[in-house]
Order: sequence, then structure tokens, then C-alpha cells
Amino acid sequence: MFLVILLYFLIAGTFTIGKMALSYMSPFLFIGMRMTIAGVVLALYSWIKRHKHKSIEKSDIYLFAQIILFHIYGAYMLEFWALAYVTSAKACLLYNLSPFITAVFCFILFNEKLSVRQICGLILGFLGFLPILMAETSLEIMTKYSGFLSLPELALLVSVTFSAYGWMVMKKLINKRYSVVFVNSIGMLGGGILAFLTSLWVEGYPMIRDTEVTMQWVANYYGIFTEKIVMLGIYSGLLIIIANIICYNLYGYLLSRYSATFLSFVGFMTPLFAALLGWIYLGEPVTWHFFATLLIVLCGLSLFHTKQVIEFEERGL
Repeated sequence: MFLVILLYFLIAGTFTIGKMALSYMSPFLFIGMRMTIAGVVLALYSWIKRHKHKSIEKSDIYLFAQIILFHIYGAYMLEFWALAYVTSAKACLLYNLSPFITAVFCFILFNEKLSVRQICGLILGFLGFLPILMAETSLEIMTKYSGFLSLPELALLVSVTFSAYGWMVMKKLINKRYSVVFVNSIGMLGGGILAFLTSLWVEGYPMIRDTEVTMQWVANYYGIFTEKIVMLGIYSGLLIIIANIICYNLYGYLLSRYSATFLSFVGFMTPLFAALLGWIYLGEPVTWHFFATLLIVLCGLSLFHTKQVIEFEERGL
């Protein structure tokens, strides 16, 4: 049980670390750097263990393209852009929509039947997110709205949807006997390159954020190991080690000892850990909206869990 708690504590920490990293680098550039490095590391490992996976078949190229576009690029780019405006606890909590979104995908794409109890659980789960969506930070208020949602909230909801769909594609590839490491190496490397290109187009030349004044060119820091570069390196390294390496492998190990349903329920500790870490390290307030959503969604999930095998989700990550 200690390893289960440790897993979700580490996952919660990735939201806090990610938000702290954004104070040193623009979000798209950060995702490009993080995913490219992680992709290269996993690709090297996969190459060393190349006997454990087969080469990509032509018929599966479109699945790998979806992993790149949805599972990595779309999900992480939207998440980290939104993370600059919302609290880490709110972002983490919204990612708990993934079991419900996965169920909707299964219903639409695979015609899986839902009982009345499961439908009630889905409705309750979706309605449970209304309180946290009502809570707004000062930065959210500054953004444009789409209905009652702020753009960062809308971006997070789309991010969660992309991520949930990406996990379904991942499962297809694993069933085709591709290793998880190999699939992730392709996804992260491809997504990282796309993120770099997007950063150049949207954010301009590579920059390191100066939190006190404005944006500074990386060239200004060439050959100088400033505190900003050191801290950015630490945060990036922590995210790669924790999210891209430890959490993926640890979850796989825990799946061999616990059911996916049990792990999904225990996963509701993650927003609590994220709220605690955000309050300690970022000074983020935790309002009643957070706990109301947590309680209602947990009730909705308890109604729904009887049949649906809930897929695991990481954000940040």
C-alpha cells in the first residue's frame, strides 16, 4: 500500500513541479525540451532492448501518429498552457475526468452497454466538476470565456479528452505486441519535435523566462550557469525521471498486484496531494469548490465502477 500512496504522491508532484518550471520557460518550449529528451532516452533504451519489440508495420503508422498527436503533443501542450493560469490542484482534479471520458469513448466507439447505475454515475461525475469550474483564479478572469468556461479550463478539458483517447490507442498498440517503452519513445520524440516547431511559430526564438522583468534571449545566458538555468534543469530532470520513467513503470508493477478499479479509487488522493503541495510551495489557495468536486466525483465513480475498467491517466506528465 505504501507504493500505491507513493505513486499518487509523485503524480501530484508533477503538477506542482510543472507549474514551477513554467516560471522559468515558456510552456511550448518546455514541453518540446522535456518530451524530446525523454523520447531520446526511451528510444536508446528501446534500441538496447530491441529484441523485445518488432519494427513498425505500415498498417500501424496511423496509430503511432495518433499517439504523437493526441497522447503527447495535444494533451501536454494544452495542459501546460492552461497550467500557467489555473492552480495545480485544479488541473490535477480536472484530470480525474478521464475515467468518465474513457467510458463515453467506449460507449461510442465500441458500443459497450451501460447500465442505469453506470449512466447515473456518469451524469453525477460530470456534474460534480461544476463547483471547481466555478472557482476562478485572477489569471483565469483575465482570459476570454467560452460560455461559463475560461479558455484555460476549456484547454484542460480538451487535454483530458486527448489523453483518454491516447491511452485507448496505446492499448491497441500494446495488444499488437509493441512494448510500452517503444511506443512512448516514438510518441514523446515525435510530440517533442512538434512542440519545438510550435514554440518557434507561436513563442518566437527559444527563451528563458525572467520572472522579475521580461523575457530574455537564451543567448544572453550563453556560457553562464545562472540560477534560472540551474533550476530549470532541475525541474526538467525531475519531471522526466518522475513522470516519464518512475510513474509509468511503478503503475505497471502495481497493476500486477492490484485491480485497475482499486487503483483508480486510490488515485483520488492525487488532487489532495496536489492541493497540499500547491499550498506549501506555490501559495495556492484551496477553496470549498475543490472539496465539493472531489466528494461528488468520488460518489459518481463509486456508482459507475461496477463494470467499467477505468484507464489510468498521468498530467503533467
